[in-house]
Amino acid sequence: MEAQQLEAFRPLDAEQIELNSGQSGVSYPEESKEHIYHRAMISSIRSEMNKLSQLLSIPYVVFLTDRAGTILELVCSSPVTREEMDQAELRPGVSLSRQRSGMNAVSLAMEMNRIGVVRGAEHSDQTFQNWNCVCAPLQDDDTVYGYVDISFNRGEPIEFAIPFVQQIAENVMEKWMEKNPEMQQYRLEATLQDYKLTAREQDVARLWLLEKSALHIGSDLGISEGTVRNMLKSIYSKMRVNDRFQFVKRLTP
Repeated sequence: MEAQQLEAFRPLDAEQIELNSGQSGVSYPEESKEHIYHRAMISSIRSEMNKLSQLLSIPYVVFLTDRAGTILELVCSSPVTREEMDQAELRPGVSLSRQRSGMNAVSLAMEMNRIGVVRGAEHSDQTFQNWNCVCAPLQDDDTVYGYVDISFNRGEPIEFAIPFVQQIAENVMEKWMEKNPEMQQYRLEATLQDYKLTAREQDVARLWLLEKSALHIGSDLGISEGTVRNMLKSIYSKMRVNDRFQFVKRLTP
């Protein structure tokens, strides 16, 4: 990177941070949506690293952050590594953004919108200067939901970590997040609302998706079978489908 670009990674002092607060370009208009994604991301990174931990024989730390660079979760390879993180006061809620922490793999990935690699002494924070760090965005289509960083001793070769962290990021977004029950429920609810179904139509649609019969749905909701069938006609019209197969396909990833 050029000197002018590197200068941008100089951590701001407290007064500058206060002046810049609220101007980061990151806003969360749907707080509940962010919380759902964060919980799903935390669950996903735990599942992924539980699966991959046996493949890593070196000490490591995995940082999961939100899209603003704030740590959501740490996965440490051992109690010793966890203690090291505690001593460095690296925990959920700590920001690894450029403004707060200067140059690190997370802030570089945020700035460049791609994988960031920062070695040892290249870090602004002395805490990281014994580590090599590689970070990849957690991205779905064109939207970044967070970042995953793997950090390890600077004496270890860094080349393996670049494709490794990229695979972790892909698995989190394409495998674990897709399986997460809370994410599946959120996406279903969002889709039903996108089709402008009424509250009662949404109740019918959820049960119809579970392959319940019109008679069963009527019994569950306290309405007649005929009313259920009339609602299904309205649902099909709004969703522009002709049968149950097309209906299910619209509502399942």
